[in-house]
Parts: sequence; C-alpha cells; structure tokens
Amino acid sequence: MFAQTQALKPPSPLRLSRLRKRSQLRSGQAQALGNISGFTLLETLVATGILVTALAGVAQLFVLTLRTIRDSGSHGVALVAAQAKLETLRSLELAYGPSGERLTDPALEASPSQSLLEDTADYVDALDATGAVVVEDEAETAFTRRWAITPIDHDEPQAAVIEVCVFRSPADGLTPVAAEACLATIRSRQP
Repeated sequence: MFAQTQALKPPSPLRLSRLRKRSQLRSGQAQALGNISGFTLLETLVATGILVTALAGVAQLFVLTLRTIRDSGSHGVALVAAQAKLETLRSLELAYGPSGERLTDPALEASPSQSLLEDTADYVDALDATGAVVVEDEAETAFTRRWAITPIDHDEPQAAVIEVCVFRSPADGLTPVAAEACLATIRSRQP
C-alpha cells in the first residue's frame, strides 16, 4: 500500500526542474547533431562539379603554356637564322673603289621581285631545326629562309633594302606576313 501511495504523489519541484533540464539538453543535442551530421549528396555533387571545372581550366592552361614554350623556341631559332643572313648580306661589299668606281658584291645585286614570296634560286636556303643550312636532305628541313635585295635608286644604287624572312617548311604560298621571323635593313654605299 505504501508503494501505491508513493506512485500517486506528484514529483517535487526540484525533481521537475531537473527533468526539464535533461529534456532540454537532449533536444538541443539532437538539433546540434542534426546540423553537423554530414554533407548531402547534392552538396557533394556541386563541390565535385566545381572542382572538376577548376581542374579542367588548369589543364588547359598547362597545355597552352607548353605550346607557347615550343613556339617561342621555334621563333627564336627563326630569328637567329634571319639575323645571321642579314648580317652576312650587310657585310658584303657595297662601296667605292680607290678611283671612285662603284664596287658591288654580286650577292647584293637586285633580286627578282618575287624572291620573298616563292623559292627563287640564289635567294633561298633550307634550314634544319637548329637553323643550320641543309644542303641535300629535304627530310631535315624545318625552315625556309628567303631574302630580297631592293635598290633604293634604280639608276645608280647608292643604297639597298635587305629583307630576310624565315618560314616554317613547307613555305609554298606563304607571304612575309606568315613568317616566323622577318627582318629588314638598309645598306648604303660606303666611301
């Protein structure tokens, strides 16, 4: 009988406050656990999509960088080859003799007007990938070097324009605009 009366008594105020606090703690823990339970499938897919897009951009940048490095090496070889031929032509004789006669090296005579547009005998070289002249083996040809000599005064030339362009092979049908390197200078007759 004592046990029955004990069960019917209302809980004390202290006991009620403890029960309420436990209940609040449990519901707060459940809410906190619900907030940090993990990523949803949608969040994971979005993050993966962003990561793949970023990596694709980096891969394209890497490929572009490699292509630019390769092209800069090719442009450098072409520029050195053009400069070497230009300096060779500039060093040829275009002067006056001791008695005032005009001396002109045969290589500085006027070239045909199409010598920069097509392979013209005596105004074209085949070059390998290092810029060295290729004599016979066309398989090694990486560049075609063309040049033109244009007198400024056609009657008695006192000066000449020297133009040298280097193209990637095959250079058939290419104009100087498509050249890897194109240099020009003016050489005047020296006393």
